[in-house]
Amino acid sequence: MVIPIAHDFTCPWCWIGIQQVRQLRAEFGVTFEWLAYELFPDELELPGPSNVPKVTTNRPKTPSRLALAYAAQGMEKAPSRELIRTHNAHEAVELAKLHNKADEIVDHLYDAYWLEAANINDPDWLKDLCPTLGLDPNELKIVLQERRFADKIVGFDDPAYASGVFNVPTYWIGGQRYAEEPIQTLRKALIEANGGR
Repeated sequence: MVIPIAHDFTCPWCWIGIQQVRQLRAEFGVTFEWLAYELFPDELELPGPSNVPKVTTNRPKTPSRLALAYAAQGMEKAPSRELIRTHNAHEAVELAKLHNKADEIVDHLYDAYWLEAANINDPDWLKDLCPTLGLDPNELKIVLQERRFADKIVGFDDPAYASGVFNVPTYWIGGQRYAEEPIQTLRKALIEANGGR
């Protein structure tokens, strides 16, 4: 079974999603088709630090949706990371697909961004990664200069919404979309899509 998944590397929900992908691969032997959805394409301004004032009350602290999602996955909350554009990283994944290396590069890019705070969109950083994955850095350089796979990278907001993606990650399982769901829901959907097995 091949499960399409709309994702972007800098999304904390997708950091949870890559852990889910790893579990589902191991448990069900499924394959994932990585669909590039760029949260901050060139035409969108990168958001700055929040200027929302903190309100002090005597209310107890309540967890956010994201905090609950981390808890449901059994993960610690990821550290804050600088928001970056990801077009080049997605171009590199598209190139890796041609060499059957998509899963390897996607795994590496997520870990590098979330665990090491690497600038995974930097062309030089990506070229240095190529030999590790058996990719040609010169081919990647040309791909990035040409923006060869730009037509495969969907930007937020309007183009993503037009394609039916309102959140990342979004999984397509058994003809249904599942966005920002806990692993239990994804497991159930996979079992049902596989005829109860």
